[in-house]
Amino acid sequence: MGYRCVMPREKAGDCEFRLLEVIMVKKSSGVDHESLQIVIVDNHQDTLRHVRRNWSDFIDNLIKVKKLEDQDRKIAAENADIFGNRLRPLFSRITESANKNLLANLSKSLKKALILMAIERYAGDKDTICTVLGIDRGKLDKEMNLCGLEQSRKAA
Repeated sequence: MGYRCVMPREKAGDCEFRLLEVIMVKKSSGVDHESLQIVIVDNHQDTLRHVRRNWSDFIDNLIKVKKLEDQDRKIAAENADIFGNRLRPLFSRITESANKNLLANLSKSLKKALILMAIERYAGDKDTICTVLGIDRGKLDKEMNLCGLEQSRKAA
């Protein structure tokens, strides 16, 4: 479907593309879960005929992709829980024995995990987190930015 209509008379209207809204409803235990998907197709007559003829295939593919995304999300959440639970004892040992810049020799993913655990353990108290990790506030903010962690800003 990478074709884009060049001749205006071949289009099925004034627009270049069409958005097709697909609302998928999953029924389970008497509860309906709705999911909205958008399919974008060009506005060429041949493309629109192809979509109409093969609409059930499009829907089947949308369902397969949705299932794969749900499985990936579930696996990622399970792995994060396992990873976090196994790192908690390590975090405790490292922070008890460290007196220098703890983050200096860690990979980005390990830094992020360590910062997230510190934030959770010390309820976001950055002064305590800095003390435990052996860094100053500026270094913590820099590391959080490098790891892609959002920082809440207080209004002045």
